[in-house]
Formats: sequence, C-alpha cells, structure tokens
Amino acid sequence: MTTNVSAFEEEEKFALSPLPSKPYKMSEWKTAKVRPDYHISVDSMFYSVPYEYINRQVEVKLSDDLVEVYFNHMRVASHKRLYGKFGQLSTIRDHMPENHKLYVDQTPEAAFEWAESIGASTLNVVKYILDTSQTEKLALQSIFTLKKSERRYTKYEIERACKMIISMTKRPTVKIIQTILKSNKKSDAEQEMKRKTENSENNFGFTRGSNYYGGTDK
Repeated sequence: MTTNVSAFEEEEKFALSPLPSKPYKMSEWKTAKVRPDYHISVDSMFYSVPYEYINRQVEVKLSDDLVEVYFNHMRVASHKRLYGKFGQLSTIRDHMPENHKLYVDQTPEAAFEWAESIGASTLNVVKYILDTSQTEKLALQSIFTLKKSERRYTKYEIERACKMIISMTKRPTVKIIQTILKSNKKSDAEQEMKRKTENSENNFGFTRGSNYYGGTDK
C-alpha cells in the first residue's frame, strides 16, 4: 500500500517550484502628491520622480530597503529607502527638467572647460570670478548666467565682449559683459543696416543721359 509520503514523492514533488532565495518582505502602500520640485515626501524623506508627474497623485510601495513609485499601475521611479536624519533627498538626474540639469552640472572644472571652448579672454574672466567671489556657489551662479548667453550670442560675440571688459577694468562682472553684448549687438545691427543701404544705393543708382541736360544721346 502506497503511503501519503511516497505518493507525494512520486507524483507531486517534481511539480513544485524551489523556495525563494530571500525571505518574503512585507510591503506598505501609500499615496503621495508630486511636489513642484518633482519630489514626493515619504516619512519626512524626499524622493524624486520624473518632472512630468508634478502635481500628480501617485502610489508608493514601501519595503524595508526600497521606495517604488507608481502612476496608473506603472512604476515610474525606484529609490533605496532613506533612514536617519529627516529631510534627506534622493534625486535621480534623469528626473530633472533640462534647466535643472544644466544648473546642477556646474562645477569649477566644467566652468573652465566651457570658458576654454570660447576663448582666452573668457577663460580669464571665469578665473577672476572663481578667485574673487565670496563663495564657490556664487561664482558658479555668475558663470552659469554668462554661459546662458550662448542662447542669444555666438562664441565670437562672447569672447569679444570679455576681451573688451578686460581692457576696460580689472574687475570684470557678468552684468557689465551682458551690457557690452547688448551694445555690440545693436552696433553690429546698425552697421549691417548701413552697409546694406549703401550697397542698395550703389546697385540701383543710374546716370542721366545727355537729353536730360538738353543734349542729344547718340
């Protein structure tokens, strides 16, 4: 007669899956609203989500070592859970809008690299700002403002403005450089307009014939 144990061994054991390598962990679910700074608050800690979800309501799955964020049942973010002092942030760079990425990427090394790509005068200005500002943070903020000038001005225009300010003062500032950039832009536009006007007059001028003066054209 076949025992229950032998029946199990012969007919059922082969179909069982192996036990998981790690013990099952309990999870807790919460809801949270994504703040304007694209972070959610969980137990007084802050975790980033893609900025597209700002002001959206999301679901948060908490385990002992993981924070997972879901929107419409789709996971949009995952962080190692923070412990210790309240107010800590876990921020993933890919969650940031582009302007924030540009700002957090600012370092003295990055500032020098950018300045070198513009020209020697720009590099001198950047060195001066980093050497004389009260804090590195303030220096990098000023350089970041100058860097954004590339949205409106060419590298040549920025380098020319920096060269001009160095010849004018030993204490160059980004504000003065911006003024020079605007002034140069206006002057260049006026010169271009004058050149086009002169060319137009030369191209469309005419010579009056002898009939105009009472003579006869032959």
